[in-house]
Amino acid sequence: MIPQLIILLFVAAYTATGCAWDMKTRKLPNWLTVSAFGLGLLFHIVAGAMGDQGALSGLLFSLKGFATGFGILFVLFAIGGGAGGDVKFMGALGAWVGWKAILIIFIGSGLVAAISMAVVFVWSTFAPAGQPNQGDTESLSEKRHKIPYAIPATISTWLVLGGLFAMKWAAV
Repeated sequence: MIPQLIILLFVAAYTATGCAWDMKTRKLPNWLTVSAFGLGLLFHIVAGAMGDQGALSGLLFSLKGFATGFGILFVLFAIGGGAGGDVKFMGALGAWVGWKAILIIFIGSGLVAAISMAVVFVWSTFAPAGQPNQGDTESLSEKRHKIPYAIPATISTWLVLGGLFAMKWAAV
């Protein structure tokens, strides 16, 4: 139960930090994503070594999660559907939660993004248009239709991991 709690707390802190940073700067910094990836590998190696699975099993669990999160977002990035920080963000998240959970998180983030875009569209249809600042290179309508990916990814992560943690806690 302790390793799951550590994963839950780290992932909550990581996604909250990434979400706040992405909302403020529209970028996910390497110091956040790369360090989270390294810590995820290290955590699962140590947890595996201390448990019944072994260090190699922990390493493989983490690498499979990284490859799934990174790979899916890299394909979207390659066709112009995201940014490099998003790819590293999901890769590092996958290193912590594994390939099955990151796949569910990815699907959930797509649903959250779709709902968010629908809300933004409806809001922009009925909200009065403001005047953009003189220094802005993007119009206000262009800014309204861009949602940093870390927001739906964070919401999906918290829903998925919260649900999984609640199910394990209820089973005890």
